[in-house]
Amino acid sequence: MTNLTSYKIPVWFWLIAVLALVWNCMGVMAYLAEAYMSDEVFANYSPEIQKLYNKRPSWVTGAYAIAVFGGVLASMLLLIRKKAAKTVFLISLAGVLANDVYTFFMSKTLKVLGTNAIIFPIIVLVIAVLLVLFSNYATKREWLA
Repeated sequence: MTNLTSYKIPVWFWLIAVLALVWNCMGVMAYLAEAYMSDEVFANYSPEIQKLYNKRPSWVTGAYAIAVFGGVLASMLLLIRKKAAKTVFLISLAGVLANDVYTFFMSKTLKVLGTNAIIFPIIVLVIAVLLVLFSNYATKREWLA
């Protein structure tokens, strides 16, 4: 008998990794839909919402891009079991946080859209934090190399 330990990865790891990829791909789709929104669609928004979009600084758009594209990359790294997933999830989380700071504290988003507009960004933030924690857990369990 040998003392070698086999690190069997549970099925739920793969399930979470696939769900993380799907979730983050939906974020990329939302980002691209917004980035390539037609003038006709934009014209259907109220003047207040149009003003929100037009006044948003480029660093916020950049943070949004880092959040969603970083999330996809981190999820792919998770699926191929690379430790770098943890670092990239942290970078993605930083993008989420930067975007949320602007949305909640530096813009009039909540005034224009109402307090219900806080719900989805908080869900996104919670999931981003959970993915960082999950990748950290997977690293400690030596599921990621």
